[in-house]
Amino acid sequence: MARGDFRLRSQLADEYSITAIVPAGTANSINAGEPTRVASATGAAGTGVEIMSDAEPTTADAKRFAGIAKSDSTDTAAAAGVVTTWLPLPGIIYLGKPKTAASCNTQAKLDVLMYKRVIFDLTSTTWSVDTAATDAAANGIVIVGGEYQTDTVFFMVSSGVTIFNVTA
Repeated sequence: MARGDFRLRSQLADEYSITAIVPAGTANSINAGEPTRVASATGAAGTGVEIMSDAEPTTADAKRFAGIAKSDSTDTAAAAGVVTTWLPLPGIIYLGKPKTAASCNTQAKLDVLMYKRVIFDLTSTTWSVDTAATDAAANGIVIVGGEYQTDTVFFMVSSGVTIFNVTA
């Protein structure tokens, strides 16, 4: 996967990050800047986090968003490791590239996307925001602006798809 696909736009202190277990199975399975999710659909204690899958997060997923990786994970094929993630707290604004190049390269294009609920996309090894996804209540990524000069989209994560969702 690629390092640094997503970054924080909001400034956060280290107190807003947490270190979690990453199960064994793949060496360095999570890079800084990649989205993570709870590794167990049941949320059982000690299951840790794993890299998110394409077309997530949604409220239909049993695995909840655990934050954007702040560091690379230290897992190996034979041993569990750890990764530090930014906690998915309300109000945090992230930034990333749209799935389709040039879909956010004018202010008019960004204005149309404002508050649209979408998903992440993983094409090849690059994470992006699927700005072309259908706006749906189940989608967990909410577009809140961008920088047309750099074809960058700003987004927040709906609390309904995070580790803090009390109904899941």
